Amino acid sequence: MNSDSSEFIRQARHFSDEVKSDEPPRKVQIFRASSFQFGVLETEIATIAEWREPTPLPHAPESVLGVVSIQGRMLTVLDVGMLTGSETVSDEGPYRYILALRGDEQLALAISHLNETIEFSLPDSGDSPENSERFVLGVVNRGGRETKVLNVTELFSGALQGRERRRRRF
Repeated sequence: MNSDSSEFIRQARHFSDEVKSDEPPRKVQIFRASSFQFGVLETEIATIAEWREPTPLPHAPESVLGVVSIQGRMLTVLDVGMLTGSETVSDEGPYRYILALRGDEQLALAISHLNETIEFSLPDSGDSPENSERFVLGVVNRGGRETKVLNVTELFSGALQGRERRRRRF
């Protein structure tokens, strides 16, 4: 087992251990991007806005669609489907929403469909040792569909793949 796989398993178990405690289950916003279903912890979401075309950034990786201004913040919009090695836009149509994330990285996600909010609890989750993507916090299996719960603290480094960019500091 390589170190990336063991790190993912450690993170997934750490997340599962948090859910096992006396804390209530965490709410996860489910959405579709490309042909995959993803989730983000509700506490990590700043807002969900209607789609607007991002301004492209020169020399940016393919997963970076550009920047937009939402609620007075300039956010870098990511195609999370590209991070998983998927196609850019889903077969079901173009992007419809921008999911703005909280945090210093000033990121947002391009999404095609907004689904329900679910509660993430231990019986619905599973460790996925074959999945070594560091931006995946855990996996929820519901109704035969796999939903990857994103670790938003790792999206920045996953999207830029070693490229440097300024972070907002106060």
